[in-house]
Amino acid sequence: MTSTRIVVVTALAVLAGCSVTPPAPQPAPPSLQLVASEPLVLGPGCDATGSLFVEFTVRTDGSTDALKLPAAPACVREALTAWVTSFRYAPPSAEVPTGIEWLLVSARRGS
Repeated sequence: MTSTRIVVVTALAVLAGCSVTPPAPQPAPPSLQLVASEPLVLGPGCDATGSLFVEFTVRTDGSTDALKLPAAPACVREALTAWVTSFRYAPPSAEVPTGIEWLLVSARRGS
C-alpha cells in the first residue's frame, strides 16, 4: 500500500502543478514621444569624454523627474541636468522610467 500512496501523492502533486495559473504578462510601458527639448550646451572649457547614461522618469504631464546622473565632471552633470529637464513628452498614461545615453563625438569643422 505504501507504493500506491506514493504514486497517488506524486500524481496529485503533478496535477496540482499543472493547474497553477502562469503569471500574467507585464504590460508594456507606454511609448514615449519627445515633442520638445533645448539643445545640450557644454560651457567653455568643459571636458567630457565617453558615454554617459542618464536615467529619469517621464511624468504624466510629459515633464521629466527623478534624474540619476553618472559620475562625471560637475559642468557635464549640470549640462545634462539642464538638457534632460528641458525634455517635454506627449503625456503618457502612467509615469515611465526611462533613460538616455549621451556620447560626446567631436570633430574639427569641415572634417
